[in-house]
Amino acid sequence: MQSKTRWIRISLRTLLMLVTAIAIALAWLGNYARKRTAAFAAIRQAGGQIRMVMREPTLLDEWFGPEMFCVVNKVDLRKGKVNNELLAYVGDLRELRRLDLSYADIDDEGLRQIAHLPLNELWLQSTRITDSAAQTISRMRTLNFLQLNATSLSDEFLDRLRPMPELEDLGLRGTNVTSAGMRYLSRHSKLKELDVYSTKVDDAGVEHLVDCRSLTRLGLSMTKVTNHVFEYLARLPNLTDADLTGNRPVTTEAVLAFEKAHPKCDIEWYRK
Repeated sequence: MQSKTRWIRISLRTLLMLVTAIAIALAWLGNYARKRTAAFAAIRQAGGQIRMVMREPTLLDEWFGPEMFCVVNKVDLRKGKVNNELLAYVGDLRELRRLDLSYADIDDEGLRQIAHLPLNELWLQSTRITDSAAQTISRMRTLNFLQLNATSLSDEFLDRLRPMPELEDLGLRGTNVTSAGMRYLSRHSKLKELDVYSTKVDDAGVEHLVDCRSLTRLGLSMTKVTNHVFEYLARLPNLTDADLTGNRPVTTEAVLAFEKAHPKCDIEWYRK
């Protein structure tokens, strides 16, 4: 009789644990569904586009709809009306890999709301972020593509930005970076593509880039470089493309001589 009573007690305890687990799971699912639905609605209301990974429909898709458990690959808000508040919703899409916030009315505070996402690609051109954003971006360890064009960022940002282990493509067009800031870029060991179009970078800045051994493409259009730049380009072993357009001190003779000596590297150039 005692054994039967113990079995009943154990069964009731197991049943209670099972009911508790189910209740927790349902609460989690309800919260997940609420946040995800709100995020999709907010992004679309702001004029953004949501791109999902194509896959075969599952039973969960039939029960809850395809958007509930699909993988969101990219959110494109280039043409949207974006502010810091919207980024709180974007931050709920925890699988997001690619995010375009070009021209968004966001600042450093808004950026902190998406720092936890496993982003590979991030567009922040023409936003209101400042040099202080380096601390937040440094937490985005999975980034391999980062566009910061037409922002107020300076050499201080590059100094504060900690080594990004996966960063391969960095856009700094029209920023306030100078040759002094180029010395910090060698800390990003996988950096392959760099664009400093329309900045104050000159030959001395390119000399700092010699330590970026992985560079394959370099955008130097509308900068301060002269014919001396070829001395440093020649020391980049993997360079295949360099854009020198709009730099009047660079001469045709110097371009042709470099291309002859380095046939694997294409120089794009014309005088403006």
